[in-house]
Amino acid sequence: MGGIVLFANRIAKLVGTIALAGMLITSLSVDYAQAGLASGSKFLGNIIAGSVPSGFGSYWNQVTPENGTKWGAVEGTRNSMNWGQADTSYNYAKSNGMPFKFHTLVWGSQEPSWVGSLSAANQKAEVTQWIQLAGQRYGGSEFVDVVNEPLHAKPDYRNAIGGDGATGWDWVVWSFQQARAAFPNSKLLINEYGVINDPNLADQYVNIINILKSRGLIDGIGIQCHQFSMDTVSVSTMNTVLGKLSATGLPIYVSELDITGDDATQLARYQQKFPVLWENPNVKGITLWGYIQGQTWINGTHLLNSNGTERPSLQWLKSYLSGNTGGSGGSGGSGGTTASIYHDFESGTEGWVGGNINGGPWSTTAWASKNTHSLQVDIPMASNAGHYMYKTGTFNVTGFNQLRATVHGSSWGGYGSGLGVKLYVKYGSNYAWKDSGWATIGANGTINLTLDLTGIDKTNIKEYGIQFIDASNSSGTASVYVDNVYLWN
Repeated sequence: MGGIVLFANRIAKLVGTIALAGMLITSLSVDYAQAGLASGSKFLGNIIAGSVPSGFGSYWNQVTPENGTKWGAVEGTRNSMNWGQADTSYNYAKSNGMPFKFHTLVWGSQEPSWVGSLSAANQKAEVTQWIQLAGQRYGGSEFVDVVNEPLHAKPDYRNAIGGDGATGWDWVVWSFQQARAAFPNSKLLINEYGVINDPNLADQYVNIINILKSRGLIDGIGIQCHQFSMDTVSVSTMNTVLGKLSATGLPIYVSELDITGDDATQLARYQQKFPVLWENPNVKGITLWGYIQGQTWINGTHLLNSNGTERPSLQWLKSYLSGNTGGSGGSGGSGGTTASIYHDFESGTEGWVGGNINGGPWSTTAWASKNTHSLQVDIPMASNAGHYMYKTGTFNVTGFNQLRATVHGSSWGGYGSGLGVKLYVKYGSNYAWKDSGWATIGANGTINLTLDLTGIDKTNIKEYGIQFIDASNSSGTASVYVDNVYLWN
């Protein structure tokens, strides 16, 4: 009887899929729509939930359903398939020439609650059927997240589909084999969180990837890049992880990017870290996980306010992407990377050096204007002596009108009538100079500096930093600190 009932269930689901398949809009083209903020071979996408936000296409040119193609959302009740949200996203993508990603087939979270109580044989039959029906209905998907979060969220039914097995990941191998048959024209991806900030986890991820690659089952690597990873990760760690993933020879897709912070903090984080992803030649596309205030899964990650105004990060993305199609490599602050100046010194000196100093620079917790670290040098104070903290390279700050920084003086040292400080840049082939003008701090003093960047060659900044000039009546040794260096419109 169980076999007869299961067969009947399959027929019911299949008939429902075939009957509605004619309603879906299909396309043979996989060219990325030249809409939204991105142009060229890389896409910049976002999620669609229950309905398509107005203006979606003015920002984004790739679509991932937020929940609509997760098994638990489609078949919350056994044998009752709800494809409504999935159809909305898929039809919109196909109507507008945007690549569509089916997210996801096999995942330990948001799986149907009823599947855990089934026998192993019925579990395998049900997940097989789910994958087949998804392929029949959305076979035109450019991408498919086959297995989501294998390192963090293994499905309850994994033993029914191979368990660990000889490879240690046989259930993942089985899932990709089924997906390859169901989605023969789609690129098959794996997806995981917590990778971009954890090289050790990246090594574990690469192990699974290489098992799949050796069997010809995988076409790309997904890394989620959520705010709990991105807010604090260093550029150095990001590049290390991207290097490990790139060594597999497979393309990388940033699948669920979001970053938190107030306007200034979020902007600074985007300026520092988005170019590292976008300009890496092995990253072929980036999908953000929501963008409208009140409609993102984590507060503070939105880019568009509820009143329709754009946050500074979105304004910056528009400016940055207007002149950058990606692919030149992500330095996160040098080599001509557009508008990537940002320093909070949480991960070290970040390439800064000192001139006429007694010690440093060091990343220190002795003082910070935000977060926990700043950059410290010790300076020998003498009458009208000069000191520097700076970074050299070639920087493109097109689209920005100000460079900002915060400077603090230690409570020790003989400041005399005050320590002069200014924020400066050198630009162009002749290293022309422009600065913020002099300000003065005393012992334990803090000041925010702003440098007007208008009127300079923003495409060819050679050096930026802080200059200090001691008062004529100064003496002894003091420590000075710099923090929160960033660009602003």
